[in-house]
Amino acid sequence: MNVKSFVTNNFGLKITALVLAFFVWAMVTGKERSFSEKTFDVNVEYFNMTENIDVSSVRPDKVRLVVKGTSKQMADLTPEDFKIKFDLKDITEATRLNFFTEDHLQFPTAYEGLQLIAVHPRMIELTLKKFLTKFVEVKIRYVGKLKKGIVLYERKVVPEKVRITGYKSQIAEVKMVEGAEPIVLDDIEGNKSVRVPLKKGKEILRFEDTDTVEVFLTAENRNRKESEDKKENGQSGEKDKK
Repeated sequence: MNVKSFVTNNFGLKITALVLAFFVWAMVTGKERSFSEKTFDVNVEYFNMTENIDVSSVRPDKVRLVVKGTSKQMADLTPEDFKIKFDLKDITEATRLNFFTEDHLQFPTAYEGLQLIAVHPRMIELTLKKFLTKFVEVKIRYVGKLKKGIVLYERKVVPEKVRITGYKSQIAEVKMVEGAEPIVLDDIEGNKSVRVPLKKGKEILRFEDTDTVEVFLTAENRNRKESEDKKENGQSGEKDKK
């Protein structure tokens, strides 16, 4: 087949196919080169906190970005591609800090030509508080009444003091912690040990070593002793009669 025959054979179909191919190429390349805007809600992050310093609040904890780029870029981007990070390595005291959002905004390096259209809010506030760890006494509550004949000689709490941690401004005045549950005196018949959980007040962030104590109760049941004495005396009397 010569060249002329190849060109003229089904000429109309070939022209149609060529036109369709051109339109498809134009649509694809046009989409890649067209621009659009997209909104992202990006998390606020912080790192390098010094010892005994904690971020107690971030306002807000998300920032809304409006970004412009090619349609293809917008289709691939996610909020995780953007970073808003604060380095707190030099902060050693409780304080309140305000930062301009754009100064700490990192765009994804793999996407060139992105434009920031809007950011809200433009300012972020971080509140930092200092931790304090201290020992405080444990207080155990007792309810009810000992039964007749029960004598309680000693109450021992182990440990007598526990280590707590909280924000310095909140636990500086905390002198003791209470047991979360009382010990019921009505239930005591003799020597007894009771495991008591400690009550975690809103000022306490955590207990460092233990959040429970053991309470050892030394008691005597005189009713039982009298009964045993009577029984012993009765047996002795029977032996004497014999």
